[in-house]
Amino acid sequence: MFHSISNVRAHDAVIEQITFAIRAGAFAPGDRMPHIGQLAKSMQVSKPVIGEALKVLSRSGVLQVQRGIKGGLTVLTTEIPPSIMALSAPNFHLGVADIVEARRPVELALTLLAAERASEKDFEMLESCITALRKHRRGGLEKRIRFDHLFHYNIGRAARNQALATYQHQILEQLFLRMRAYFREIEDVDSVIDLHEETLAALRSGDHSAIERAVDTHLHPLEQAWAATPKSRTKLR
Repeated sequence: MFHSISNVRAHDAVIEQITFAIRAGAFAPGDRMPHIGQLAKSMQVSKPVIGEALKVLSRSGVLQVQRGIKGGLTVLTTEIPPSIMALSAPNFHLGVADIVEARRPVELALTLLAAERASEKDFEMLESCITALRKHRRGGLEKRIRFDHLFHYNIGRAARNQALATYQHQILEQLFLRMRAYFREIEDVDSVIDLHEETLAALRSGDHSAIERAVDTHLHPLEQAWAATPKSRTKLR
């Protein structure tokens, strides 16, 4: 019932919230973030705790921190380094099989809710994610995964359910950190683009059966790849 605690620093939790906001598309490169006082109030932590988090994000090149009256916090990139993702990942004690299995019900619930609640602007955002992934499909792994995951984050946003969107973020983060070989060597980018288009079409239709088929087709390749590894055969069926 218990597991080891590797992250007892409050500023790591601050880093996770900031990187989630960036990866989910709330802030783009060049955008200003709320000032330190606002962040401290929103997260109910002290300004020094926020400051420690900002030092880490500044050193990693994610944020630019400028002091003074005209200063502020500026987002420099949406490509969060894996070292920062690992620092803030809250569920490293979980097994990969558990994470892979958990993804399906979370993604399905979000997609069904998005079909009910999405606006035309949400659909346009999903379309733009597909366009960006197609444009960068031969780019570096981090850039490609950025636009792949942004499609899922926008489904989470369209679903209007913060709890499920948070679980989705944690699952996507863990999968990328712990199955990098799959994304780098096995996953076919063009197939991912096709799967995104199929998922978007199902979302627009609002047909629950079509959505369930699309989610099943979308998640099957990674699940199959994990199930084929020797250590997973008794854990994922």
